[in-house]
Amino acid sequence: MTATISETGVRTKIGIRNVGKEFRVRDADEPFTALSGIDLDVREGEFLTLVGPSGCGKSTLLDLVAGLTEPTSGEIVVNGVPVTGPGLDRGVVFQQYALFPWRTALANVAFGLEAKGVGKAERTERARRHLELVGLSGFEDRYPHELSGGMRQRVAIARSLAFDPDVLLMDEPFAALDAQTRESLQEELLRIWQHTRKTVIFITHGIDEAVYLGQRVAVMTSRPGRIKEITEVEFDSREGDLRADPRFGEYRHHVWGLLRDEVAAAQVQERKAAIRHD
Repeated sequence: MTATISETGVRTKIGIRNVGKEFRVRDADEPFTALSGIDLDVREGEFLTLVGPSGCGKSTLLDLVAGLTEPTSGEIVVNGVPVTGPGLDRGVVFQQYALFPWRTALANVAFGLEAKGVGKAERTERARRHLELVGLSGFEDRYPHELSGGMRQRVAIARSLAFDPDVLLMDEPFAALDAQTRESLQEELLRIWQHTRKTVIFITHGIDEAVYLGQRVAVMTSRPGRIKEITEVEFDSREGDLRADPRFGEYRHHVWGLLRDEVAAAQVQERKAAIRHD
């Protein structure tokens, strides 16, 4: 099934409709509300970045899209089909690499293809091709402990891409990396996205990273998380150093203006919670 088409003619890959998520908390009379009234359309083939204060429910929302948990209210659809659980149409890359330490880089990338029943020769070829795509040709036989953190994250990205999902969901995948490695992988990810045109939702705490990577930046409120505003990020070209473009600073300033009050509100919530549990 293909993506739905909105009244404006924009093809929608992921539709998030009035989604809320509550959790039962031990020793609490009322449920904990993580998300409330989330409405968001993600366009087919776009790179959407998602930012918000700590604890606003960014990762919870990504888990819902991935089908790892169910919403308390509302609905999420991918390609017009309601999400009822995990699926091979969605690849997930987490902050922690989650590689199998006993498997080589090639065998890690091939793992999802094994689950799909792809024959050995084809999955080996596809795994090699995707390691080449992320710049790891020549490292096929290395084990995770023999790779740097950035290289391990490249393997994780290759593994998610190898089984050809329609959607790539990324939860702060570069947060644990040093600044130079992070910027290098940002460039690499943009190149991969331009090559594959996957639909990407990318969670980050970094405003610079959100503006650099995203065609649109969705800003979330403090808890309970809602979509506060979506900012279109438009550059004449995504070649070269976008950070040197004067508009980069303008976009960054605008997104921080949206986030400032939400970060302050989240800090107040944290202090109140600390006092209650003191």
